Amino acid sequence: MSSSTANISILLISDGRPGHFNLAEGIVAAVERFRPVDVRRLEVRRPVWMPGRVLSTLVNRSMAPERILASVFGVDRLSLGKPDLVISAGGNTLAANIAAARMTGAANIFYGSLRRHRAEDFSLVMTSYAAQADVPNRLMTLKPSKLDPDALGLSRSDSHETPRTLGLIIGGDSGTVRYGQADWAMLLDFVQAQHAIGTRWIVANAPRTPEAFSNQLAMLSELNDTPIANFIDVRSAGPGTLGALLAASDAVVCTADSSSMLSETVWMRRPVVAICPKLFRLPNNESIYRAWLAEMGWSRQMPICSLTPESLADALAEIVPLDVNPLDALATQLQERLPQL
Repeated sequence: MSSSTANISILLISDGRPGHFNLAEGIVAAVERFRPVDVRRLEVRRPVWMPGRVLSTLVNRSMAPERILASVFGVDRLSLGKPDLVISAGGNTLAANIAAARMTGAANIFYGSLRRHRAEDFSLVMTSYAAQADVPNRLMTLKPSKLDPDALGLSRSDSHETPRTLGLIIGGDSGTVRYGQADWAMLLDFVQAQHAIGTRWIVANAPRTPEAFSNQLAMLSELNDTPIANFIDVRSAGPGTLGALLAASDAVVCTADSSSMLSETVWMRRPVVAICPKLFRLPNNESIYRAWLAEMGWSRQMPICSLTPESLADALAEIVPLDVNPLDALATQLQERLPQL
């Protein structure tokens, strides 16, 4: 859907955290749907001696951007290149994003919460939280991903058919979400029960998955009559392996601790059910985001203790996955909000 042959120069600022970096890469991928891009990547870290409150005050009082970049982040003007657009995600990139845009005159996009920074210092602020999308230059959106469902041949899956292959994406303790041994035991019982009616599983763990449970999955996957057709073990496979799971799965079960894993599955047009441990509580903004995903018909959420093949089938029957490529949808929104691009 490219609308111009001229390359757009993008400065992608990262705080080194994959969750934030991947969101920014998703925005870059959406821009690339309508313009060819040249991307320069710059990693910055806010030093411990500079409190976020103080840094935001300096930025809001228009301290020279050269001083902010040099004294706080150790970045000189040459490191920025000559960008047309600055993109970043994550609170520790806010000041660097604003300073780089001020120095170069580039448009700038930020994904996330602004903390104490001002919306008017950005060309566009993207968020997945409705409460933060209350001014003209903000855009509420599904959390972006650079993955392209069309590239993996992922058409919208029919949630009403009994899945022959299910994906299982497993996280672990995070914030106010805590898994006990009983939760993991019930999840394994469910995996076996679903296998008994003819379903095979593709399973992926995460760095925060308990070592003992990852070991259980590894041993289970080696059995002769294993329910696990493929165990993608992050300990040996490394990150960035969900594409293979999503491409081969009719639907996905995902532990509810990770908004990123859930959003990426929705983005890839897979029916997804998020499953919750007994000790489960989310911040208000995140609860509203999960409710929005459900209201759009893209996902469902249920406790691990209520999981059965029947309850999963009922939940999947209520889901209507995305019928458009979300990269194209986001590209259209960016063109509408930033016509200068």
